[in-house]
Amino acid sequence: MTNDDAESNASWSRVDGGTHDRTIEENWLFRLRKERFRSRASGLTHDFFVMHLADAVHAIALTPENEILCVRQFRAGSGRDSLEVPGGLIDPGEDPCEAGARELLEETGYAGDPPELIGSLWSNPSIVTSRTSTIVVRNVRKIAEPKLDHTEELTVERVPAADLLGLIEMGRIDHALVVAGLLWWLSKEPPAR
Repeated sequence: MTNDDAESNASWSRVDGGTHDRTIEENWLFRLRKERFRSRASGLTHDFFVMHLADAVHAIALTPENEILCVRQFRAGSGRDSLEVPGGLIDPGEDPCEAGARELLEETGYAGDPPELIGSLWSNPSIVTSRTSTIVVRNVRKIAEPKLDHTEELTVERVPAADLLGLIEMGRIDHALVVAGLLWWLSKEPPAR
């Protein structure tokens, strides 16, 4: 089903082709808009706030020693450091597998086998247009030094794949989209103990 098909079958429709919609804020990262929709069932009209944000990708990088590469970095939303898998925003028109391999190399200096797409999820469909894809890259090895953006300060940690579920259960890995991707991968491919 295409995005247009999904919108035409949605229980709410855009009012007057979007003539009431307006941009509230736009910057390098996102565009915040007020968008008006009408319920097909009740006729109720309501303004929703929607953040248009680029799609993102997370890379589960598996070493030959059955370890997952994680990065620890500061996250402004939580105000603390977060343990998560490498990832970032997907450039317009970029394939999630290519983007994930690029982000993995930039953040860690590691590369490996051709990336495999696990799947894609809506990041927060109530207010954000972004989807987050999770890929797996096997047999990763360090081939270069990381090339971080000027605001990225992160450390790479190798975590035994068998420890992932425990780290999630203890709340040590608690980035919701990272957890979703890891659990999706673990459901398909439980690590050897």
